Amino acid sequence: MQERPTRLIILVALLLAAALMHLGSVGTTHAATQRRSSQKIFMPAVLQRPPATQDLSITHIGLYQTVQTAANSVSLIAHKPALLRVYAQAQGAATPPVAEVTVYAYQGMTFLGSLTIGPQAVPAQPSTDILSSTFNFDLPHDWLSGNVTLTASVDPVNTVLEVNESNNDHTAQFTFHDVAPLELTIIPINYHDTRTGRLYEDEPHDPISDWLLGAYPVSRVNVTYHLPFNFAGDLRQPGEWERLLRDLSTLAAAEVGSTSATVYYGLLPTTHASGATWFEGGVSGLGWIGQRVSIGLDLGVDTGNSAAHEIGHNFGRRHAPCGNPSSPDPHYPYPNATIGVYGMDTDEDVLLSPGANFDMMSYCGPEWVSDYTYEGLLQDQLARTAPTNDPGEGLLLRAAFDGETAAALPVYRLNGAALPADDSGYSVQLLDERGTVIATHPATLLEAEETGVAARMLVAHAPAPRVAVAEVRFLRDGKMVAERKLISSGLDTRAQTAAATSVAGGLRLTWGQPGVPALVRISADGAQWTTLALDVLGGQMTLTREQLSDGGQIQIVPGDGGPVMTVELLGG
Repeated sequence: MQERPTRLIILVALLLAAALMHLGSVGTTHAATQRRSSQKIFMPAVLQRPPATQDLSITHIGLYQTVQTAANSVSLIAHKPALLRVYAQAQGAATPPVAEVTVYAYQGMTFLGSLTIGPQAVPAQPSTDILSSTFNFDLPHDWLSGNVTLTASVDPVNTVLEVNESNNDHTAQFTFHDVAPLELTIIPINYHDTRTGRLYEDEPHDPISDWLLGAYPVSRVNVTYHLPFNFAGDLRQPGEWERLLRDLSTLAAAEVGSTSATVYYGLLPTTHASGATWFEGGVSGLGWIGQRVSIGLDLGVDTGNSAAHEIGHNFGRRHAPCGNPSSPDPHYPYPNATIGVYGMDTDEDVLLSPGANFDMMSYCGPEWVSDYTYEGLLQDQLARTAPTNDPGEGLLLRAAFDGETAAALPVYRLNGAALPADDSGYSVQLLDERGTVIATHPATLLEAEETGVAARMLVAHAPAPRVAVAEVRFLRDGKMVAERKLISSGLDTRAQTAAATSVAGGLRLTWGQPGVPALVRISADGAQWTTLALDVLGGQMTLTREQLSDGGQIQIVPGDGGPVMTVELLGG
C-alpha cells in the first residue's frame, strides 16, 4: 500500500512576562507578599507510522472443474461449475494481516464483473493441499464460456501497509470449450431370475447422472427413461451378462444407431419386494469399449461411480492399473492408478488428493478421475457429437461369439449409419441367391471385459442393396467365421399379417410366420421408435398397458428380410 505518514508539528512559544510585584511595608510587622506566575513551554512533537516490513502478493491462481494440474493445463468446459483458487500470501508479517481479494473478469474488452472475498487472514504460505489456505471463488455462469481473462488483486482498497505494491495482482487467461451434453438413456431392467423364479423390478429412477456430471467433461447430462426391458436368465452366470449386453446393443442400434453419442445404460435391480436379493458378489457391471452401451447393478450410493466406470469403457477408456483388473491401459501415467493431480468435487467444494484417490477406471477406491482419463473422455465426446450424415435405411448385421466360434444373428432392416472400420480384421459380405457377393463392408468387433466375465460381438450396418440379400457371411482376414441364410426369398408374403387383441391388462399381438424371429417396436408419431422386444419367436407377444402409447402404431420387423407389419393403435 502507499505510505501516508501523518506528521503533527506543534510549536508554541510562550514568552513569560514576569510581573514581580513587591509589596513593601513601612511597618516592621507587615510581611512582604510575592506573586509567582506559572510558565508552560510547548516543544515540537513528531508522530510517524513505523516503516512497513510486510508484503502481500498473489503467487498463482488455479481454476478447477473436476481435476487440474499446477499449470492449469486440463481442458475447461463451457458452463461447467468452476472453482477459482487464488493463492494470496503475506511475507514479513508478525501476525497474518487481514485483507480482501477481488477477482475481475473480462471477455476481450468486455468487463464481465467482479467478485470479492474478505476481509480475511492472508496466510504466510498458501498450500495446494489445504483448500482453506486459498481464497476460493465459485465463478458465475456467464464467466464460463469462450476466452476469459481473470485478474486477482489482494488488498485492492489499500488497507494494509506494504513494502511492495507491484505484486498484488495476478492475471491469467482461460479458454472454455463448448461440449455437447451427455445424452443418457436409462433402461430399467425387469429381471426374471430363472433360478428362484422371482421378478426383480423397480420404478425408473436416476442414481447415475450426478456422479457423471461431477466427473465427466460435460456441463449437462440429459436423462431419459426407456420403457422397461424384460430379461429372463441367471445373471450369476457370466454368459448371461454377455447376452443382456448384446440385447441392449441391438436395442440401441435399432433406436438411435450404433454410431450414436447417446449412452444406453441398463439398470439392474438387486432387491426383491420381499427383501430378498439375487446378487451374491462378483460382476457388477459390463460395458463395451468404444460403443455406448453398458449395464450395471443398482447399488445404492455406489451406483454412480460404478456406472461411470462402465460408461468410461463406452468412451473408449481401458482399465487403470490398480486392483488387478483385466487388460489394463499400458499408457496410464501414474503409479497404482492414483489420479496423479488434484481433483475437485465442485458440488461439495471438496479437494481430492492426488495420492489418496484412484482413477474410476481402476478397481481401487475412493474413485475420481485423473487428468489423463478426463482428457480422453473429452476427446471421445467431441468426436462422437461431431456432425454426421443422416443415417439411411440399411441392414443391421450381428454375430455373437461363443468362445472362438461365432454365430450370425437375425438381420433386421432398420435405419442407421455405417460403422467405421477398425483394425480387428473383420468384415461382412452380402450375397445374392446365386452366391454372388453383392457388397463387402467392415464389421466392428465390440469387446467388454471385467474380472470374471468377457464379451465379444460383431456389428455392422450395411446400406440396403438394390437386390435381395440371400446370405450374410462374417469373415476375418478373408476367412469365414459365421454365416446366416436369409429366409426372405422363401417367405409367403401373404402370410405376413399382424393383429392386435385386447386382453386383461394389455394387448396381445399375433403375426404370421411364427418361426421367424421378430423385433417389436412402438411409436407415437411414426418417427421415433422404442424397441419393446428382440428376436421374438412364436409369432405372438403380449404388451402391458405401461408399454402402450396413447395412439400411434406398433411395428413387427421380421428378421432376415421379411416385410414389416404394422398395427395402428387407437387413441384413448
